Amino acid sequence: MTGVMKNLRVITFVGAILLTLAAAQSLPALTPPGAAGGVYTRNLAVKKAFLVDFQAEWNRLGISQMFLDLMKSDGELDQADVEELQKLLSIDIVGREGIAAFYPDGNFFLMARPSADKAGEILASIRKELDSPKQRNGWLVMESDEGGLKVVSGVSSDAILIASQGAAERFFAGDRGLKMPVSGDLALWFEAPTLWGYLDDPNLGLPPDAVRAIKTFTGFAAAVNLELDGVHSSSSLCLDPGQDSDLAAIILTGENAWSLADLPRGVSVTTGVIDLPALGDYVNRWAAEFDSDLELDLSSFGRRYALIDAGASDPQEALQNPWGNLLVFLETKDSLTAEVTLLSWLQMAASFATPEGEGGFSVKAITVDGREGKEIQLGMAGTLYLVSYEDRLALATSRKALELLSGPRLSSDTGFTRLASSLPASYASASYSDNKTGLKQAAQMLPLVMMQTIEDPEAQQFMAEFTTKLSQFFDFAARKIGGSLSYTREDGSCLVSSGFTEVRW
Repeated sequence: MTGVMKNLRVITFVGAILLTLAAAQSLPALTPPGAAGGVYTRNLAVKKAFLVDFQAEWNRLGISQMFLDLMKSDGELDQADVEELQKLLSIDIVGREGIAAFYPDGNFFLMARPSADKAGEILASIRKELDSPKQRNGWLVMESDEGGLKVVSGVSSDAILIASQGAAERFFAGDRGLKMPVSGDLALWFEAPTLWGYLDDPNLGLPPDAVRAIKTFTGFAAAVNLELDGVHSSSSLCLDPGQDSDLAAIILTGENAWSLADLPRGVSVTTGVIDLPALGDYVNRWAAEFDSDLELDLSSFGRRYALIDAGASDPQEALQNPWGNLLVFLETKDSLTAEVTLLSWLQMAASFATPEGEGGFSVKAITVDGREGKEIQLGMAGTLYLVSYEDRLALATSRKALELLSGPRLSSDTGFTRLASSLPASYASASYSDNKTGLKQAAQMLPLVMMQTIEDPEAQQFMAEFTTKLSQFFDFAARKIGGSLSYTREDGSCLVSSGFTEVRW
């Protein structure tokens, strides 16, 4: 008897270990494989401590409460509904983990593990909503018909499940073990080949060239992690040059972008590479497929480009200038021919810029940074400025943007230099943003810009209060958030990116 009892204790002990391990399995390990894409979160119950100041300010301003009060006043919700909605929309519902997976056959699978300190309350609330539930494999579940789609909802001792019937059956049958291409505090992905069977359906009627173009993009994945120093991000976009080699070559040029540090200083600065001559040929090829007489000649341009935003702090100025304060650089092989080409496009655009259709196109010579430039009037569409260099064209959408040409370089920005050590020696694209300045400018302009788009008096009153509060939140965020720096490099047939945003939690 003693031996039997000893064996029983061993079996019980091993069983307890196995049950513990099963309970500790990550949600991807419990999710049926073969998803076309999805979203995954982890550790938010722990990481939400980083957001406590932001959440406190958001709650102090009562932004979410405004919308809840509006729904209550419209009779859509009562107080009990509001409390239940607040509970279900809380980050605590996916505090430990959350996953949403979507399958090529139309099935979906959602599972969440709430925060440990809120799990009992959340699971109890959901358990009350289950109509005539049944016990199944340790889960309390119910089935419902949502517009012809059968859905299974349920709770276990620590998790929530909502899935289409097909995905739920796979889960309960033990068909589990999703392999995600990325992970992070927040991650999302899409694997295109899982859907290619649909593209090959002759009933879809897509031309073979279109199918190959779509199949060139094989997948995308991105992840965000909250850390003590700020927000770290990564992403990858993968292509298959074996499908549409011309399209892939436009994007995967194998060349490096201009040095970010050497570009003019702005609120945001971006540099990248795209094969413009090849893009023109590609567009022309497709135009011919549809019997269009479009001829896009980009042969005088190069592959590099840059975009610098000078920012705007005057709301009235922003409303009067729809182009913003942007400075665009386009690399050229032949600057004179590229300038003529660009001017011809602008002249065509000007023909649509006045009600009479006359265009109001005019060009006046100016001097910019010791060089000859052109002031281009596009009728009612405003004024642009063009300056030609040996290897590039500079197109400015305002005087403020034009002044960047003779201003300091980005290398003089202390926010940029603080982050620049993370930049590799070369990259396919890179971007820097002065978020502090950008958020302050957005806070100034938001109320006026939003009010210009609304005519209903009642909606105006609500929007005025909402935009005022949101502007105050932007001002708060500007005191917390610093600069952002990101870059992308080619890795085989993938574009792999890394980014970082400074946050003073």
